[in-house]
Amino acid sequence: MRLFAVFVCLLAQPLAAQTLPKPSDFESRSIDDRAFGTIGWHIDNAAIGDPGILVVWLPGSGAMPFFQTYSDGSVGFSFPLEFLAYREKAHFMFVDKPGIPFSAEMEFDEKRQRPVEIDNAVYRDGLTKDNLVGRTAIAIQAARRELGDHVTRLVLVGGSEGAQYAFALAREVKADRVVGWGGIALPQYYDLIIDYRLQAERGEISRDEAQSHIEELYETIASVEENPFDTVKRFEGETYRRWSSFGPYSAIQDMLSLDVPLLLVQGGADRNAPVLNSDYAAVAFLSAGKTNLTYWVYPNLDHFFKDTRTDIPAAQISRSKEVWDRIWSWINKPLRSAN
Repeated sequence: MRLFAVFVCLLAQPLAAQTLPKPSDFESRSIDDRAFGTIGWHIDNAAIGDPGILVVWLPGSGAMPFFQTYSDGSVGFSFPLEFLAYREKAHFMFVDKPGIPFSAEMEFDEKRQRPVEIDNAVYRDGLTKDNLVGRTAIAIQAARRELGDHVTRLVLVGGSEGAQYAFALAREVKADRVVGWGGIALPQYYDLIIDYRLQAERGEISRDEAQSHIEELYETIASVEENPFDTVKRFEGETYRRWSSFGPYSAIQDMLSLDVPLLLVQGGADRNAPVLNSDYAAVAFLSAGKTNLTYWVYPNLDHFFKDTRTDIPAAQISRSKEVWDRIWSWINKPLRSAN
């Protein structure tokens, strides 16, 4: 899985901007924890007084606020806009990453055509799988206490990096359902190996080059293991500290330990998280005789649910709404409903 930030940049024209979600659509809380520092969490206020599903969004990689504004009037989000389409029927919850604000004015790197991520010592030190699980679990417990009987069930939805730790978190908080999209079942290090092999088979690099990259990866893994707390050395844009927790972790172990309904959604043309990794989850569940995993593969969609059946990126049609509507239908099934 290549690291990336899930974000959407849109031109905020006056009329259209009124229909876009904004930070004031959420009620914000914070907790000061001895182990995890300040934990900010946010509940949308559309139907906060009504009973409904508590849906917790676990974002992808990158030091990005949930809400971003840019000098040219654009806005960005580290969640899919379709995710909030059902906010009148559920309670949607966000939990801040360590050191990252809920919303912020951002710079944009014109050369790289990417936002400039927020980077600070709190983020670098706190970005580990166990820390994200621990922080989010504390916030969910607080939200449950505050909402009380207004929470009818707990659903975790993780995208990319969020999908990697969603199943570990589900064990901690006793989630009723879990959704992972663009995630992986086997270690992220192995995902990178798959990617190099696929590049070779597509003719983008030679098999010798692929092998050379993989040998370099082995050396990097050894270096990370020798320096697991290093927040200065980086690989693929993130610190060794981050890699020491995410790189060797196999989500499939936590997935198999859960008996609640699980859903994996994967694009067959995903270049960030090769589908071959997620395919293993289906094999593992079938081999274990477990029937609580639903696995959807969209053969021609990429990591952001865009149809890749054209070589022109600007012409690629987004099927995100279609996919998220289907995910919501699955989330909203009766608790006793089979997968």
